[in-house]
Amino acid sequence: MEYPAEPWHLRGSLVLSVFRVPRELVPADHLPAGARMITVAGSAFVAVAFVTYEPGGVLAYDELLVATPVWDRAGIAVSVPQIWVDSEASRQGGRELWAIPKQVARFGRGSSIAGVAATGGVPLPGRWTIAGPTAQRLDGGDVRAHAVMSGRFRLVRTAWLFPAGGPLGYLTGRTPLVSLAANDMRLTFGQAR
Repeated sequence: MEYPAEPWHLRGSLVLSVFRVPRELVPADHLPAGARMITVAGSAFVAVAFVTYEPGGVLAYDELLVATPVWDRAGIAVSVPQIWVDSEASRQGGRELWAIPKQVARFGRGSSIAGVAATGGVPLPGRWTIAGPTAQRLDGGDVRAHAVMSGRFRLVRTAWLFPAGGPLGYLTGRTPLVSLAANDMRLTFGQAR
């Protein structure tokens, strides 16, 4: 399977919610040596996002991911413990280039992983850019990369469905601390620093 060389330039839309979850419930085998999940009073902060990458980037596909902030190399990074995509090229590229544990899944009605609906929307002023390192471990290898995401974001209300017996069952019944959406998101991912 062939996939694009890094960095990947992607564009699309997303819905993202942040949850506070007891630390012991969040998978940790994705953390590289020396990295640790950031916690407050025994809880981790877990971002869950559904992203549709559209034509115009190096690949077009759908993605559901979980990300956590971590302390790594005396700074803050993001690490991805769980992620699903509907593209074999994205799965293989994510695993081989950046040690991101992508798995192939189908999304839509009846998904056993998650579903989301977003309503409302209060626009945040301007275009926001978020940049920083990622820190991953997969199959015994540690990889650090860099990501830059930008877009015009809005605060939304979300209704997530996490089947209790599914891989995100630890989020079942939890209310997000905050939820955001963007229809014009740009992402550049790759090139370790």
